[in-house]
Amino acid sequence: MIAAPARGHPLAARLAPERGWLDAGRAVLDAAGCVQALNTPLAAWLARSREDVLGLPLREVLGGCYPEWEEPLRVLEFSAEPFDQIELVAGPAGARQWFNCEITRASDSVQVRLSSTLPPVTELAEGPWDEHLASEGARREVFVRMLRAEARLHNLITHWPGVVFSQRADFSFSFVSPKIEELTGVSAEEWQRSPTRFWDVVHEGDTEELRQRARQTARTLRGAEGTYRVRNLATRQIHYILEHRQAVVTDSGLLLGYEGVWLDVTRQTLAEKRLSGAAWKETLSTITMGMAHDFSNVMAGIHSLSESFSAEIDAAHPFRDGLLLIQKNARQASQLVHRIMHLHHGKTGERSYQDLNALATEVFELVRRVIPRTIESRLELVAGQLPVYVDPVEFRQVAINLALNAAEAMPRGGQLVFASSVETETPALEHWRGAPPRPPCACFRVTDTGHGIDPRALPTIFDPFFTTKAMNKGSGLGLYNTKLFAEKHGGALTAESQPGQGATFRLWLPVSDFTEANQIAHEPPAQRQTVLLVGGSAKLVESSAEVLRLWGFSVSTALSHHELRDRLESAIHPPNGLLVLVEHHDAGLGAVLASLRETSPRLKVALQVVACNQDELDNELLASADLVITADMSSEAIQRQLRSLFS
Repeated sequence: MIAAPARGHPLAARLAPERGWLDAGRAVLDAAGCVQALNTPLAAWLARSREDVLGLPLREVLGGCYPEWEEPLRVLEFSAEPFDQIELVAGPAGARQWFNCEITRASDSVQVRLSSTLPPVTELAEGPWDEHLASEGARREVFVRMLRAEARLHNLITHWPGVVFSQRADFSFSFVSPKIEELTGVSAEEWQRSPTRFWDVVHEGDTEELRQRARQTARTLRGAEGTYRVRNLATRQIHYILEHRQAVVTDSGLLLGYEGVWLDVTRQTLAEKRLSGAAWKETLSTITMGMAHDFSNVMAGIHSLSESFSAEIDAAHPFRDGLLLIQKNARQASQLVHRIMHLHHGKTGERSYQDLNALATEVFELVRRVIPRTIESRLELVAGQLPVYVDPVEFRQVAINLALNAAEAMPRGGQLVFASSVETETPALEHWRGAPPRPPCACFRVTDTGHGIDPRALPTIFDPFFTTKAMNKGSGLGLYNTKLFAEKHGGALTAESQPGQGATFRLWLPVSDFTEANQIAHEPPAQRQTVLLVGGSAKLVESSAEVLRLWGFSVSTALSHHELRDRLESAIHPPNGLLVLVEHHDAGLGAVLASLRETSPRLKVALQVVACNQDELDNELLASADLVITADMSSEAIQRQLRSLFS
């Protein structure tokens, strides 16, 4: 072994005062803490020979170099832990050095490892760049630290369920994590090339509030949290974002930019809004029902009194016309109150034979009294009765929602039209939702002359949570519920609009032949179909599962091939089918599905190609599927084919 330099040796003279960088100094101690052996780096760092150190307590040897170490080393020596470590600092304030001391205890010996280490990052950043990097070991540790930090940051950004970003003062991104593509439809690389698109994805109803919050953050230098909406430019879907934003400023107060994170809280936000809204509406309903009942009694008294007075006077009396007018208005007011009470008492879920014209007239008479007087309302009904088999309570809700949407689109006045018709041919319209009923069919139409709908938004206005209103107004479920009503009643919904020229919504329903009640009575109760969803990212699986549940499927998920096998093998009741989401080419997926088809021949498999071309998939994967769902298929077609496949 190589001996440590003697005290008079030039190397020892150089090491003694500055104690240099120590790289992996090691020593073996006995049970009493005395040195039994030490390696060359530790002996050289101590500037003492092995013979000088053997048999001495290591605590005293190191305490001779730096007296401030003796007490923490004493605590470490008497620790009962089999593995322990401590950070040691030595030297004056301007030239401090950091060391890491680790110990490993055995039954009759103790292993000690003492190494130089870099100071904490705050201390390292404040000193000159080369103050702690003079030795090769220090530079190596900096490199290792950098790799570890970069790996941790990469793992955090990759697995973090939200978006991490750094923005300049003009709101352009200097850095943004890849997850932003799922929310905005714009990749992280494209954000770097087109950094000024931030305000393109922020919902126009939330832009001003977000600007004010950013200005407040820059002024107070405090972090700020808030929720706003962003629009996916590829799908036009709306996401609710919880943002934490922190301003970055210089010592002189110059704003450099912002650091922050996003979390997608769409489901939580809408659930909270629905719960709070439902609670308030229930309370409001109770209050208004009582008030409406009292108001109805008052109007009944006025009507009865005016009727009695008018009966006691002759036709030429000057008060007779006034009493008749009071009687007429009291009767109309009482009828209006009864309609409102009827809406509150109605329960959904019960279908019956109804006259579409009568339903439309009832809703029209109610709506025209609550919309602004600047809006001219008109009723255009087909002659005669128009029989339909519907849930009348749900129809009223749908018609009122369409009418109020139309009124909001005409803040400065306009025309609102309720119309009905019998169509003998299915017109060539775009943006159908649901299956058009077989002609002749009934059509209920609501037309306005408002500001219209952006053509880019027309394909997505019936999606759940879509809205162009401010975040504290509307849930984005009105048109979605209207679409569900049409589909549930065997009909369809269409929308037509030109910006600045108004919009027309048509509800298409089958004309009743008065056999529907018997058909429904003899139909067996529908069984809820179970789907096992697998493949794709966790975000994609979650959103797809939510859509399937809205369609009435019972959904379980698996995020890997191994989990898929476990779910199928452990299932007490096997699923009706398997839906596989394919985001990219997976060489092993085809073999997995082929193996599952061998063990479960009756298992039905559907593939949904999400972010790749069907031509890129191998033949084995395609051959294992009973149905391939592509991007050009409508949601109605997908739902219909899945039900047919899994039935």
